[in-house]
Amino acid sequence: MADTACDRVFHVQRTLASMDGPSHGPRAIAREAGLNKSTVHRILNSGLAYDVFVRDEAGKYRLGSGAVGLGMRAAAYRFSEAPQRQILARLLHEANGMLCAIESLTPLTAARRRTEQYVARGGVLAEPGVVGDGFMASARSLRAGAAGRVLLSGLPATVQRAVAMEGLPTSLTGPGYIQDPESFLCAVGDAASNGIAVSREEVRAGWCAVAAPIGRNVVMGAVVLAKPCGDMTPDAAEEIARTREAAARIGELLAEVSAA
Repeated sequence: MADTACDRVFHVQRTLASMDGPSHGPRAIAREAGLNKSTVHRILNSGLAYDVFVRDEAGKYRLGSGAVGLGMRAAAYRFSEAPQRQILARLLHEANGMLCAIESLTPLTAARRRTEQYVARGGVLAEPGVVGDGFMASARSLRAGAAGRVLLSGLPATVQRAVAMEGLPTSLTGPGYIQDPESFLCAVGDAASNGIAVSREEVRAGWCAVAAPIGRNVVMGAVVLAKPCGDMTPDAAEEIARTREAAARIGELLAEVSAA
């Protein structure tokens, strides 16, 4: 529970960010946060001057561009350190993978992802269709692949439903692509509950991937390990364990940077 005035400010921000839907009234935010309505109303109004919150014509509030700007500045340094790349390289070696990457949500596009860092065995990126021409593009869909579901698992239900209804061209999907939106949403729920996602030929025939979230309370990114399906261990048990370990280690590094 938020004990100090500063605690309550950050608690309201976090609560509003976690609520489903674009905007909410002070009463709903207060109920979700477990705080007094007058306290929440005062915090929301104080944040208007700093563009941390925005009030619409109906008197409801949403996070403003000030909050987005803070996130962008934080993201600029999140995954740029060499130690994270070393963790990816170790995962690639120990799990006998072909490609390992850190993926995150793009800051200015709705429900899209981008690759922050990757390591790959020689020539894998040159193989047609392994990752596609858009692998290092600035914005890619969350609709296919293990990393997409892990990232989506931390977003509000309305965003999850919108992504589930996206249709991807066959050039971006494989035979294991989850066509049915409801089945896809169930898979996103499984990723949230289990802290892991496994994709089998969703993006390309013959290729499988495992992804684990970076961060405990908030999904800051995802570590993904990709390799030919024929090289996966039974039930992907070893790949899951090693990918989880790598994601946890990167999360610890990020926590150390935040505390410094």
